[in-house]
Amino acid sequence: MKDLENKLNEMKIPRIESEEFEQSLRRELIKKYHNPAEKYKLKFRYASAFACLLLVFGCTTILKPDLALKINNIAFNKTEVIVCEDEVNCNELEKFRYTSINSPELESRIDPDKFKEDKAYVIRKYTSSEEGGLMIVSEFDRKKQQKKSAKRISF
Repeated sequence: MKDLENKLNEMKIPRIESEEFEQSLRRELIKKYHNPAEKYKLKFRYASAFACLLLVFGCTTILKPDLALKINNIAFNKTEVIVCEDEVNCNELEKFRYTSINSPELESRIDPDKFKEDKAYVIRKYTSSEEGGLMIVSEFDRKKQQKKSAKRISF
């Protein structure tokens, strides 16, 4: 190692007579071999490409949620299905059809269009071996979805 250092120290460094050419040559060499800006530019390109990819994927999952569900099902070996809101509402309304004036059992006896829904009630039945039975009737306002009053009925 010492021999290499000695040889480097003994070498003659050529001098350029033109000062302008020496400075431009120095700038070009520094730019080529020691340019930190180039590293940052490359990292910025990678980061911006990744951000664009995430943006496209995010927009796709918002616009087409079934695509994200398919990717999730493939990745985790699941079999989940998206149920549309319209289907859920129809199924829920179908359940309440039998407990309302639109019940198929009442259609032959009364015309549901002649009646208007006034109030909604919920009746809960509680039983106790010591006290007997208890029913609580709660009245609900359809607009506010809150309890108005509760009445206690014993039997």
